Amino acid sequence: MQKRHLDSIDMLRGIVALLVCLYHFTEGFLPIESNFRFVFSRGYLGVEIFFVISGFVIPYTMYKSHYNLKQSGRFMLKRLARIEPPYWCSIVLIFIIDYFSTFFRHYKDKVISIDFKDLLFHVLHINDFVNQAWMKGIYWSLAIEIQYYLLMALIFPVLLFNSKWISYVVLLLFCLGRWLEWDHTVFYYGCHFTIGILLFNGHIGKISEKHLWILITLLFVLTYWCFDIYHLSAVVFAVFFIKFFSLTIQPLKFLGKISYSFYLIHLQVGWSMIDACLRSYPNESRIQLILLAIPCVVIASYFFFVLIEKPSHLLARKF
Repeated sequence: MQKRHLDSIDMLRGIVALLVCLYHFTEGFLPIESNFRFVFSRGYLGVEIFFVISGFVIPYTMYKSHYNLKQSGRFMLKRLARIEPPYWCSIVLIFIIDYFSTFFRHYKDKVISIDFKDLLFHVLHINDFVNQAWMKGIYWSLAIEIQYYLLMALIFPVLLFNSKWISYVVLLLFCLGRWLEWDHTVFYYGCHFTIGILLFNGHIGKISEKHLWILITLLFVLTYWCFDIYHLSAVVFAVFFIKFFSLTIQPLKFLGKISYSFYLIHLQVGWSMIDACLRSYPNESRIQLILLAIPCVVIASYFFFVLIEKPSHLLARKF
């Protein structure tokens, strides 16, 4: 695996985390006729690009560790140790910000209540299965990721194209899961994850470059058929960025490094900041507040990464 491809994945993480953030901020605070809001109106597709990235990175990690089914328990422990503590802390941050906001006059009447059953649903990532709203909209995607880890723990050995026809059938069935209309399961996003899986196989030499592009083209067609032109444009961008973007842009690489923390807390920090400013200064430019909130979220995310996410990485390595 060439280093430039690893760098391109890191930078892509940073780009899509920023796109998702700008989508949430513009959608939440700008009027529908705003050009700035229109530009980022498809930023939610960054989540689907994250699925393509996971489709690549997770099997690559398993391949490097010579994964077999006997390691499934350890694999899941490592993945959960890596992503769950930051996720839990981001939930705690919601209550911390809510609590401190009550000290300000605009939030004096805010009621803070803790529903322990709801917290349990969040810990188990089952809100969509029990029709319970997520505390923050982005949490649904973590549930999909964990389902993907479970699926990979079971089927990874058949995805290495050692027996091509078995791999074809498994990946095709994964993609056709979209037609089950289970939008709260990993199968709904099978096309996205499969594109990443194909890129992984191409990079480790399990399939030739010609073979790879034939399969990727078929997946592009299938993505358009299963979704729409916007999802297709997202996965096309992801593929070409991973495959061909060779420059290393340090700010993007840095943002990619902290992208998980950024993704987890951008609503808690940025949204709260913009909302508080608008309550105190309702005539302030909303675009300026959004642009001011972004660096604040980056700074907060860096500290969250150092204090919470990085220790989780170290914990995961112990398994």
